[in-house]
Amino acid sequence: MSLIMVYIAYGFIGALSGVLGGMLGIGGGIITVPCLLFLFHYIDIPQTYIMHMAIATSLAAMIFNTFAATRAQNKRKAVVWDVFKKLLPGIVVGSLIGAFIALWLSSVALEIFFGVFLLTLAIRFYFQRPASSETHKLPHPFILNLFSASVGALSNLLGIGGGSVTVPILTSFKMQVKNAIGTSSAVTLVTTVCGTITYLILGIGVVPRSDTIGLINIPAFLIIGIVAFLAAPYGVKLTHEINPAKVRKIFAIVLALTGLSFFI
Repeated sequence: MSLIMVYIAYGFIGALSGVLGGMLGIGGGIITVPCLLFLFHYIDIPQTYIMHMAIATSLAAMIFNTFAATRAQNKRKAVVWDVFKKLLPGIVVGSLIGAFIALWLSSVALEIFFGVFLLTLAIRFYFQRPASSETHKLPHPFILNLFSASVGALSNLLGIGGGSVTVPILTSFKMQVKNAIGTSSAVTLVTTVCGTITYLILGIGVVPRSDTIGLINIPAFLIIGIVAFLAAPYGVKLTHEINPAKVRKIFAIVLALTGLSFFI
């Protein structure tokens, strides 16, 4: 595969992750990481760090589209800022912990972990039911911060941003789906920024490539990030125009197939 084709693929990944990120509040990492893992084999990324670089680059690229999605969701008054503020301390601490753990694990271990996570998430997405209550009911602040810390850690351990975990958690607290997606976009923005900074600093000098800073591949980061930024508002628009339940079921099938590919 030529370098030009790789760059075109980056653009396609950015468009897909941007639309899905804006539509489902998931940040797009569960699409970006498997695709980058596949493409990085063609540009001679060292096997030892290939999964780490896919995770770090995915998080960096998601800053663009999560910012765009959060801004668009806020304009539609879908972000519940009082809930976001309560989640924030746990998210920041968990994000830093998750990135540190990922750097200690091997690429093979991370790939297996990611595959299991996708299969589990596929089941959760497929059978998820929308909240029937009009008002959310949050647990005790200590329990809430345990949840948010877990979200932050898992997000930066796997490079998924956190929305795929945050949305189901918030809807389980009886928050309406559209508000859960909007709030999740803001949460994902924080996790991606924290994870990017951590992987950038701790990865300096690890992979000696001219197109890489820390563990972040710059061409992939820029192309995916910019295209996702432009595509995310269209996903947000679709959230308010179509039935998210149908999208979740289709997406769940895609997740399951992607998860299985890690074991083949």
